[in-house]
Amino acid sequence: MRVGIVSDSHDNLKGLKWAFTELQSMGVDKVLHLGDIISPFVPLRVREFYDGDLWAITGNNDGDHIHLSRNFEKAGFHLFTEEQAFVVLGGKNIVMMHEPRLLDEFAASGEFDLVLYGHTHERNLRKVRNALIINPGELYGYISGTVSFAVVDLEEMKVDFYEKEVSEVERIPLR
Repeated sequence: MRVGIVSDSHDNLKGLKWAFTELQSMGVDKVLHLGDIISPFVPLRVREFYDGDLWAITGNNDGDHIHLSRNFEKAGFHLFTEEQAFVVLGGKNIVMMHEPRLLDEFAASGEFDLVLYGHTHERNLRKVRNALIINPGELYGYISGTVSFAVVDLEEMKVDFYEKEVSEVERIPLR
């Protein structure tokens, strides 16, 4: 089983459409979104070009949890509003979070196969004990100049990143 991982879309419909269209064409029918979705209309738009399942956690910029939750439900998706969410897919224990709190602690606990986070808009992949810690980067594009997502093969525990340059936006440096 392969699972898509996206984060920090910040209403970038072009980035969302690119990622979810690519994921759909790859046959990836389960995606985890690690927060900063922003507007309540987003899940309804994603459903227009993606037929699979989507589990998301809210981020620090997601303000309207009530309407966001309603539209996730309307689209047939799942939204977690807690600081961390715990899911099991393909027999793997996964913890999802937006802000990178307790990453090493979750990974070192031995309870999780994947520790997923967003917030920084920077791709990251590392291993602690037997857990992979992954940040897929951003679908926003304005911070890094690229949109990116990850796909994890849960049987092989192999991670591939996919990236596309965003030429029509001005990059906003973080530093």
